Amino acid sequence: MQLLHDFVELNGGRLCFVRGGLGRPIVLIHGGHGGWAHWARNVEPLSKAAKVIAVDLPGFGCSYDPGRCLTVDEQCAVMGEFLDQQGLSRVTLVGFSFGAVVAAALARTRADRVASLVVVNPPGVGPRSEYALALPARLSALSKTAGFRAGVEGVLRELMLCNHALIDSALIDKAAETISQTRYVTRGLSQGSQMLAMLERVSQDIRVFIGAEDPFHSNDLEGRKAGINGRVGYDAVCIVPRAAHWLQYDRADFFNEALLDFHTKGERLQATLVPIERRVEE
Repeated sequence: MQLLHDFVELNGGRLCFVRGGLGRPIVLIHGGHGGWAHWARNVEPLSKAAKVIAVDLPGFGCSYDPGRCLTVDEQCAVMGEFLDQQGLSRVTLVGFSFGAVVAAALARTRADRVASLVVVNPPGVGPRSEYALALPARLSALSKTAGFRAGVEGVLRELMLCNHALIDSALIDKAAETISQTRYVTRGLSQGSQMLAMLERVSQDIRVFIGAEDPFHSNDLEGRKAGINGRVGYDAVCIVPRAAHWLQYDRADFFNEALLDFHTKGERLQATLVPIERRVEE
């Protein structure tokens, strides 16, 4: 399956993306310190059954530099403009980490374009352990003492991936390149997000994937599951074993199959849900 690197001129500048496949679209939004490469093991397999688009948000990857770190609402507006420009409708919208915040906001504001929402290891769904809170500073210190590349490898080993067999020189180099292309740090936006309240206000069907070995979540997996399911009103959460923060890379085969099942069998899934009254803003 051939993937095409493409771009579109929006009001703010050039937005770059990768696309492939045909059919009802899946749009993938990367996390912080990332780009479309956060979906490197997903775009091609998914494009065999759907039209798949993975974007570089403004300030990331090859997309334009907005001159400052855009807010979640501003990133959401850019993505809404992108969906309009590309004529994308009935989209399954997928967001990873910080991208989950943007995706949830976009699902709320552009229900005319977004049919369903998937979030992967979202922030703001429960308290983090002391280990997780200290992890960013410790990994930053590693980069300063042992060098940038060693710091990137540390991030992959301690945060991103459970399956360390996936970590080789090529992956470290690619991760280092992607991080180097990141112009703005979104950690403050992620940590300040009210993801549970955002998910409660989403009217579309939701699926949430959480890695059982993600340091940001592993301290209270059942609490995360109960908190999210209680807000959306049905069993939306999938706890994925042997997966850390970069779940869709760690367990690519599982994730791709589960996402396509959610994407293609939405009608059947909807019939099995037991909804509760949900507060959806007009």
